[in-house]
Amino acid sequence: MKPRIAFVFGGSEGIGLAVAERLDAAGTRVVVLSRSEEKLAAARTRLGPEARSHAVDVTSAAAVTAAVDALVADVGVPDLVVTTAGYARPGYLDELPADDIAGMVATNLLGTVHVCRAVLPHLRAAGTGTIVTTSSMAGLAGVFGYTVYSATKFGVIGFSEALRREVRPYGITVKVLCPPNTLTPGFAEENHHKPAEVLAAEESVATLTPEQVADTLVRALGRRRGFLVIPGRDSRLAAVAIRHLPAVVDRALRRPTT
Repeated sequence: MKPRIAFVFGGSEGIGLAVAERLDAAGTRVVVLSRSEEKLAAARTRLGPEARSHAVDVTSAAAVTAAVDALVADVGVPDLVVTTAGYARPGYLDELPADDIAGMVATNLLGTVHVCRAVLPHLRAAGTGTIVTTSSMAGLAGVFGYTVYSATKFGVIGFSEALRREVRPYGITVKVLCPPNTLTPGFAEENHHKPAEVLAAEESVATLTPEQVADTLVRALGRRRGFLVIPGRDSRLAAVAIRHLPAVVDRALRRPTT
């Protein structure tokens, strides 16, 4: 698959930007979208002259729909829509700021829904297209210290699985990207808030670069089959263990006793 036009939400940094760079290098006309005009300007300098950007907050359904409709009128219907917009605020549930609880739900889960609702009429009319949503390894197994984040990422997988079955008759493909810890600006910010026990538990967890995650996704786009896209050998092994060895995974992921 070589998309002609791609919309990448959350494409101004991290995994989204790495995906946009690879698509741009392959000749795809890329539009990156995020809230920050400053970050979008920096992203455009890293992309080719054909790349476009648009500022939008995915937590606003009306804003997302308006942005998508305007871009479709301007550059055309995308063959590929990738949404990586999201964030994690680790911490134990009774200590999490209420604004971050609402913010993760609004950005990670509802933001994904808003993007898909906005692009779906255009893809359905075209009779083709691929949507890639972004969950996490924490969307496959609940991780202590990430209660609300895990809930939103489990929700993304459930939503995407149902959407996949809904839109398949229209020739639309849905995939879910499930990265492990990835060296993004957002991950660096997470580390400022992680309880000591969470940091200790992550010492043995493999961390990937955004480029490694993007390479895995781009390869997966060439395969029509395959719903979950899991970057990294360790993560793929972990996904097998989550499915077949739940008791072992539970012992590995539970909060240590003091």
